[in-house]
Amino acid sequence: MKKEFFRLLSAYAPTSQNKASYDEHVSKFVKRLGVEEIRINNNLLEKLFGKFILNSKPIIISGSAGDGKTYLLRKLFSEMGGESQCWSDDYIPKLEFDGKNITFIKDFTEIEKEDKIQTLMNLYKSIYEGSDELYIIASNDGILTDTLRYTLPKYPHFEKLLDLIEESIDNSGNNDELILLDLSQTSSSKNFELLLKEILLACDKYESHCPSLHDETIFCPIHANIEMLKKEHIQKQLIAIVRSCDLNYQHITLRKLFMLISNMILGYKEKSRVFNSCEKGIEHFKNLHNKADASFYYNVFGDNLPKNNQEKSPFKELRELRIGFETSNYIDDFILYGDIEDKELYHKELDNIFFDFETFFKQRENYLENGEMKIIKDSLVLLRRHLFFNYDHEIKWGSITIDSKDLIAYKHAHKFYDSVVSPLRNDLKVSNSIYKELVLGLNRVFLGELLSKDGNTRLFVATSLTGTHSKLSSEIIEDIGFNKKGSNQGVELKLLNGFDDEYCKVMLNIRYGGEIISSLELDLHMFEFLQRISDGILPTSFSVEYYERVLTFKSQIINYFLKNRNSDESFFKLFTLNDKEGTLQFNEILVEEGGYVNAG
Repeated sequence: MKKEFFRLLSAYAPTSQNKASYDEHVSKFVKRLGVEEIRINNNLLEKLFGKFILNSKPIIISGSAGDGKTYLLRKLFSEMGGESQCWSDDYIPKLEFDGKNITFIKDFTEIEKEDKIQTLMNLYKSIYEGSDELYIIASNDGILTDTLRYTLPKYPHFEKLLDLIEESIDNSGNNDELILLDLSQTSSSKNFELLLKEILLACDKYESHCPSLHDETIFCPIHANIEMLKKEHIQKQLIAIVRSCDLNYQHITLRKLFMLISNMILGYKEKSRVFNSCEKGIEHFKNLHNKADASFYYNVFGDNLPKNNQEKSPFKELRELRIGFETSNYIDDFILYGDIEDKELYHKELDNIFFDFETFFKQRENYLENGEMKIIKDSLVLLRRHLFFNYDHEIKWGSITIDSKDLIAYKHAHKFYDSVVSPLRNDLKVSNSIYKELVLGLNRVFLGELLSKDGNTRLFVATSLTGTHSKLSSEIIEDIGFNKKGSNQGVELKLLNGFDDEYCKVMLNIRYGGEIISSLELDLHMFEFLQRISDGILPTSFSVEYYERVLTFKSQIINYFLKNRNSDESFFKLFTLNDKEGTLQFNEILVEEGGYVNAG
């Protein structure tokens, strides 16, 4: 019976039909296998039920397919005294709770068209007409609102309900007429952390019989991966990269997180793609030296899967971080030659159970003699990933310092979370140095010039004299100071909370005359973009889309000032860079009849 746990885990894998990851199949499957259902407690059930107890209102649970909407609805049904058999048998389960008749719609997306209309009718009545029948609905993102829009010509009063639902989504479910929980606005990283913990605990509970746990000469790829995933820093880095997806608003559903962890533990680069038992894994590698093919360093990014699966969530989002492909000359020099200069340090930092250095050194010899990069490429990828996941300190190699931030596309990810998101979440002030870096990045885009690092004490709003969309702007129409006490102008960072404690959005607001005149969403990619510019690069190739977003942000600010400009002003201010350091020099041009006079 204990051996069946990995059969359950393999049913979540990207190579299966994922039946175990659909709520309606879970209960039956775990009973048949004789193991317990894998559950996490992210406190959403308690929060949802707690809100309902305080004020009985209709509930809408929205989210993407695989977010756990049906699971949460089933638990809510059970919490209110509903019987599991009723839930399984009834197309639309109903119960009475606290004097209210409650109807549960398991999946609004799947019910018949006439049932959709009737559900919306009854939902409207319970909110606006005091009906005693309350509806609790699970629905995929957009389906509920799209249905309402579609029916507006026939049922125009639904516009009121549509506005209410959309407003609730925009304001994280805060209103007095409806309880709305959008699971797309919950933290993937928090769910990942909880799920990884539960799966590792279950592995300990059900799989203590594996021969590799009692005989070091036996290699079991499954338990080799489990032992790696128990390491504190590996867990920390895994949570951080999933959080990077959250900070880019790339939500990973609970179903995909199950898939990810299953593949990390069970995956390997062969036709079957995953093992479903220790015995099969042990037998496969009995006479093979290339243990790397089963390493979680590959599996976490879906390298064991066909290319079409690698292009799908969750592997698509994680592969975009380019871990294993981002590197530096120092890092690759250490991987290739570090054993020659400091053998002890080399093995301390690079040794791992999956890697065969004897084979690698032969590959290295072939590479050095014949320049054959292809044969050594996979080994370099694995060792870069090993460095990324296994150390949280700088490696001192002679006079050289190796830094893990060079091993990921978002080199400022930790700074964004530690220095922006965390302080805002804890009602603390973001440091002035962060504001200065962001303003410098904005100034360099706004002006189209690599101005000096001293030019970050004010935000310069500039436009082109030609009136075109020129990237170079010469006329300063306003400059905005920031971080001045008592000032009614400035640059500020604000946090918009989601539906749980972890999920959030960061807004960069421009305040002028005591009001917010423009806002820019500061996701991780935008923060990285501005930080790189602040560091001295104008990386339009890093993301043309984000460059255009900053220019749109600039246009909103310019439009505000042009709209509120005094038409009697008879001068304008031009800037030039007056030295190689990029120091700004301003010239005010006075407009007079008959020509222009330089006024300063």
